[in-house]
Amino acid sequence: MLNLLKFEFRRIFKSIFFRIIGGYCVIWPFLISIFYKILVSISIKEEGFSFTDYDMPNDELRLFTWIITVAFVNELPKFMALFACLHIGRDFSDGIVRNKIIAGHSRTAIFFSYMITQLAALLAWCVVYISFALLGLLITGFGVNLNGGEMFTRYIVAVFTLMVMTVIFVVLSLSFRRRALPIIFSIVFVMLLSTAASVVGSFNMSSKAVDDYIEIRHDRYEEMIDEGILTDDEVEELEEEYDRDHYLGIPWKVCHPAYLFTNLGFNGDYSTDIVQLLVSNTDYKDEIDYSVSLVGNFIDNDMSGLTARDLKHVDSMHMPYSTLNLIYIVRSVFWILCIGALGYVVFRKRNLF
Repeated sequence: MLNLLKFEFRRIFKSIFFRIIGGYCVIWPFLISIFYKILVSISIKEEGFSFTDYDMPNDELRLFTWIITVAFVNELPKFMALFACLHIGRDFSDGIVRNKIIAGHSRTAIFFSYMITQLAALLAWCVVYISFALLGLLITGFGVNLNGGEMFTRYIVAVFTLMVMTVIFVVLSLSFRRRALPIIFSIVFVMLLSTAASVVGSFNMSSKAVDDYIEIRHDRYEEMIDEGILTDDEVEELEEEYDRDHYLGIPWKVCHPAYLFTNLGFNGDYSTDIVQLLVSNTDYKDEIDYSVSLVGNFIDNDMSGLTARDLKHVDSMHMPYSTLNLIYIVRSVFWILCIGALGYVVFRKRNLF
């Protein structure tokens, strides 16, 4: 096993493609930092364009630091898919896997040597990307705000979500004799995953939060009846119209299970979309506040007059990131073990000759 690991690590470090991806992880964060430096510094006046220094507020800098550095979760999957499929697929087409068996290496050792080295390659790319993203922010003059180091925990969560994808790509590469099939399946998977994540991530609403809101709203309706603001019939109509299914309709019922059991909600939960820097003033939050979504989407229509401030002390309305981090890590480990075990069983039964 140790000899196989040494062999695979040497091959990976000598791989031109591995170095190209590493170079991308160095150059791309710099380019993004420079682009945003130009974007925030440019000033349009009657006499034309000019550049001025922009002192970014601390809260904004914290979010800016996060989105620039965590962009690897969206940038790396396509490279991970190609690298795993090409690297492992070549071993099948060139007979290297067969030679390893003939040399006396077990299928178990071969399988885990590929899995460990591919995960190590991913970790190396992530570390390089984060490091040079931070360096780019410093060099361009933005500065860095890591929220007292808490941001590193979120980086770990992001890496775990990518590890799940790496395991999938390795398993696909080891399950097909032809190199083209894993590449096709992996690229299609990455494309579908991107679309699914943008959809599923918007259905993270907690059902307990909705149930608690309906209960609180009912009490509010009772007060409004006593005050003569609403009648019993009006309240009955409102509660019938704005029932649980109004907030948690069919789209939620279809997508929320995927949110609960997969990592598809990561981009939405952790605000990893770089476009937010252009179209949103979202802060770097310590928690997900479901009441804000309820207020923005529903509450202003149901005549209750409730606001996010009224729901501030309702526990179900808040999901701290300390808890969310643990959920994503445990979920990622679960999928890594399940997918890895399935791939191991398939590889054990494959005809390698």
